[in-house]
Amino acid sequence: MLLDQIDSALMYGGLGERVAIGLALLSEERVLQSPPGRYEVQGSDLFFVVDEYETKPATDGQFEIHRAYLDIQALVSGTEYIGYTPLDRLIEAQPYDEQKDLAFYQPPPQYSRLALRPGLFAIFWPHEPHMPCRTVDTPCRVKKIVVKIRME
Repeated sequence: MLLDQIDSALMYGGLGERVAIGLALLSEERVLQSPPGRYEVQGSDLFFVVDEYETKPATDGQFEIHRAYLDIQALVSGTEYIGYTPLDRLIEAQPYDEQKDLAFYQPPPQYSRLALRPGLFAIFWPHEPHMPCRTVDTPCRVKKIVVKIRME
């Protein structure tokens, strides 16, 4: 897991060409202004999803993991926190679905909370549990970009 400022994204070019392209997308006005939907950049190997939603309480959340894709998450507006914890602490709630590249896990009693706001990005590698879309203080309307990068 990595959390940093979008202004520092160029420092992470060594993580691979697709990661560098994905991070660069977060500074493009056309991407930031895109309406909700899925947008292919390099087919299913690199694409981004724009979503708008109301944040939810932590008590309503589950941790998720992906096996095939790395996530780069950034907010255009609003604030949320993303839960983070090692996989070995979690109990599976929903088995892995290969079509969705998604499995769900029950939250443990304690976990880290990453505050995400516009100007920051978070990277979650495959097999790194994260619980996005959580309310910081009060529910908040969020516009989010998630860049998905195939890593297998």
